[in-house]
Amino acid sequence: MSLRIRLTILVAIVFIAFWLIVSIWMVAGLNNKLENSFDKRLESTAMMLSNILRHVPHDSLKAGVPNIITENEIGTEKGLTCQISSLHGAILTTSNSGPFPNNNAFSAGFDYLTSNNARWRTFTLITKQRKITIADKVSERQSLYYDLLKSILIPPTLAIFITLALLWFAIGKGIQPIMQLTTALKKRGSNDLAPIELTQPSKELQPLLDSQNALMARLEQTIKREKQFTSNAAHELRTPLAGILSQTQIAHLSTGDKQLHALEQVELSCKKLTAILDNLLLLANIDAAPLMRSKESYSIEALLKSIIQELAPNEERVAYMIQGDEYTSALPPMLLAIVGKNLLDNALKYSKKNTPIIIISEVTDEHISLRVRNEATLPAADVPLMTTRFWRKGNAQGAGLGLSIVDTIAQSYHGSIKLQQQDEIFTAEFTIPAA
Repeated sequence: MSLRIRLTILVAIVFIAFWLIVSIWMVAGLNNKLENSFDKRLESTAMMLSNILRHVPHDSLKAGVPNIITENEIGTEKGLTCQISSLHGAILTTSNSGPFPNNNAFSAGFDYLTSNNARWRTFTLITKQRKITIADKVSERQSLYYDLLKSILIPPTLAIFITLALLWFAIGKGIQPIMQLTTALKKRGSNDLAPIELTQPSKELQPLLDSQNALMARLEQTIKREKQFTSNAAHELRTPLAGILSQTQIAHLSTGDKQLHALEQVELSCKKLTAILDNLLLLANIDAAPLMRSKESYSIEALLKSIIQELAPNEERVAYMIQGDEYTSALPPMLLAIVGKNLLDNALKYSKKNTPIIIISEVTDEHISLRVRNEATLPAADVPLMTTRFWRKGNAQGAGLGLSIVDTIAQSYHGSIKLQQQDEIFTAEFTIPAA
């Protein structure tokens, strides 16, 4: 069921239900008021005749009463019926020209009488001289009631149908932006990630449109990055594989030192290939793994010492500084070790020989950061590219994934990596929130 039909039905149900409740209350009130009005007419007519008959002599009552009744429109075909009788039961005069029975047994007040397939509503007034009974047909009352009911209910009923028709078109006009968005989405191909353009989108729809376009942009960027990553990965894997194949062929065709050298090159290519695969697996695990915190605090100083001992055991130029707290649990020690190793490895590759490399850790209540500072001269255009996967400067060694891994870890923990070249000092700073 479409949104337009569903909205129309819901609004129609509410509207009709409200109208029915009001109509039932109105009809019930109308019936009671009509009955009271008819009864008051019977009673007032009887009182009026009683007042008139006081001035009519008794001996001329039979002759004068019919004229009085006719003059007051009593006894007409659709009007009232009158019967006057003595207190002893003798009927003195009557306006009956139809099925109303002559009856002298009426008691005072209101009552119902049925005769000759007709039902009457009666009112009897008993005075000191006579008994006056005024009656009207119940069918006439009902006929008038139904006529009034039609005049009251038919116009609102027609108005309801007209309102529902107008409501159908109004809802269609109101949801037109949504229908435009639906049509635009249906027309798009499965590979179309261009922003959705709507003419004058509604204020309420604009956030959804912006969110959808932002999602498309992120998805397009992710697909482009993954395609580039796949292409670069294939290229990086093909290079050592080609080296392994060529050196293996040389080893088969040579002997002695030449063969030994070819086998050594095969071993180096295998190590390079293993390093690339390890980094690729590490990137995949970081992208897929949920955000984790260390269950227990650990010493950053001990971690930095182990990193330096592993990568630069004989490099006296590498030093470290601890600022703030020495212990942290914001990041698992394994991930912080990966960050430290990649930052230090990058500094060792690109720093000037025999120049100092300083590792600075800073732990506060707000954040944890790891900075590596070294002397290097890099073109300003190269700095933004250093976190690009498989990017390397010239013939530099490595797979070009080190800073990309650091950047991925930073993004996973809602942090950042900042690379800055100022004068001849290059600084790489990894920062994430403390919690």
